[in-house]
Amino acid sequence: MKRLVVICAAALLSSAPLPLTAQDASQQFIGEATVNVIEVPVRVFDRATGEPVTGLGPEAFRIIESGTEQTISNFSEIEDKIAVRTVSEEGVEIRADDGVGITKPLEIIYFFDLFLMYKTDRDRAIEGLESLYADGIPEGESVSLVVFDDALETLVDRSDDRRELLEGIDELKYIRALGINQRITFTEGLSDAPVTNDRDTGFYERRQRNTEYMVDLERKIGQVGNALLATMARYARADGRRILVAFTPGYPKSDWSPTYYSVDFLNAAVEYPQEDLWRKIGHEASDLGFTLYTVDTSGLTSPSQSDVTSGITDSVAAMQRDAITTGVTAITGQRSQFQSPDGPSSSQAAGIDPTEDSQNLGQWLERSRKYLLISTAEATGGNAVFTGDVAASMDKILSSLDHYYSIGYTAEHIGDGKVYEIEVELENQPDYRVVHRTAYVDLPASTRAAQALRSEMLFGGDANPLGIRVELGESDSRFRLGAAGSKRVQIPMKVKIPYSRLMMVPRGDVHWGKVQITFFGEDSSGNQSELASFEQPITVAADRYDEAVARGYFSYSATVEVEGGEQTVYVGVQDTLGDRTSILPYTFEN
Repeated sequence: MKRLVVICAAALLSSAPLPLTAQDASQQFIGEATVNVIEVPVRVFDRATGEPVTGLGPEAFRIIESGTEQTISNFSEIEDKIAVRTVSEEGVEIRADDGVGITKPLEIIYFFDLFLMYKTDRDRAIEGLESLYADGIPEGESVSLVVFDDALETLVDRSDDRRELLEGIDELKYIRALGINQRITFTEGLSDAPVTNDRDTGFYERRQRNTEYMVDLERKIGQVGNALLATMARYARADGRRILVAFTPGYPKSDWSPTYYSVDFLNAAVEYPQEDLWRKIGHEASDLGFTLYTVDTSGLTSPSQSDVTSGITDSVAAMQRDAITTGVTAITGQRSQFQSPDGPSSSQAAGIDPTEDSQNLGQWLERSRKYLLISTAEATGGNAVFTGDVAASMDKILSSLDHYYSIGYTAEHIGDGKVYEIEVELENQPDYRVVHRTAYVDLPASTRAAQALRSEMLFGGDANPLGIRVELGESDSRFRLGAAGSKRVQIPMKVKIPYSRLMMVPRGDVHWGKVQITFFGEDSSGNQSELASFEQPITVAADRYDEAVARGYFSYSATVEVEGGEQTVYVGVQDTLGDRTSILPYTFEN
């Protein structure tokens, strides 16, 4: 992701207008100890029949986290959204009578990446969902529909109403899909220059074009990745089993891209910066309790003579086995031709001869694209689906979730930011296949809170229940010689939060509270900054608390640095105890 908006400078505590007690960032609220329970949904299938295996108890499973076996602390067997059997840590078993037990609802979020999808692929997904829900939404399920097309929008929010869902799906047909148009214009523009076999005159030109292509690729992927992360943060508190279905090609899909000849590959490395982003999406999805399914409705094959599945053969073979043994993954041979937003065109029209004896970077990108979709979904216990029959594929996916085991253990770590691997094994059961999430990142609570703030910002939230005010100081412009986007502007900001809107609790001779203040930037092209987020405990002497509530506010000072041009800086404040959030956007033209 290209960081065109940079938040910098340590935030400093400033004084309030009342002579209250000095704020000490080292003070911490002492409450009950937090237990980090890791829940792992596990599906078990019979390898021969593909049918789910029922009736297993906790003694049948072993859970290993990063090489260390864990003690199972809670266990449930879920069937048709009901916990039909629950076993406590003490080994006490409770069975549901006549199918009545604890309800485990299914939360399904459909994410449409209209920024990278072709119109024909989008329409195929729309038709599939319309067919899937033509008769209604099954009991115990709620469905959300989120779309990203240079901006995030929720078309349906946790609905179990068939009409509302179908109206939201129909609305998808009329979204212009700006990202697709931008991508096609970019690709066709680069393909205007003729390919040359003259290495001396053409190599550096081709390398420059490839650099431009990869930079734009990284920027687009960063925007889609942030949209996916924001969607997960928004629905992370949803009850029950959380399923995220992302209709996306993963990154721009094209038959044409800058061309290297064989000798060029010996002298220039091809890097895919989006790999780290997709890995992050998989790990954070697991940490937030999502099972992710990536769905590419363009299919699996290419019009080129090159075998674009080379290098992911094992994964594709595994997916084909899944289609037989579990009925989950559907793969078809849709031709992935170069397309305009209105439909396909030939590879020749795209400026490439598929019979030419050359190495085309587009084929490398295509293999990498599919592999990232597969590996990201599998890390969460889901699947990558390459299909033209969306209704059938989704029906099989949802049917596979009718039965699973929920297995939990207590981790010794909490919020350390490290990545942990998970292995689930069955004792002496070689005929059974186990599907589960394989890794997660244990995010600190403050990071999750900051991501939730960013999610609200990207979804257009600008409510201000805390009544915060932001005062801007005099900006300071400066230039950095030789740097792209060389103009830098520093803007002092003072965030004022009324004590009367904060939830604070008595603690000895003080009242205590805590806020999280987050800054996030975005330029006019949609390039986004990293988050800058700060936790700040707040204390007020007990004998001054009433006066503070009546007349005072907490003041927090920071400096943000942005590049020249139009920039929007979002300021978000979350009251940790009161669980309320204020967001104010500020747009600058420098």
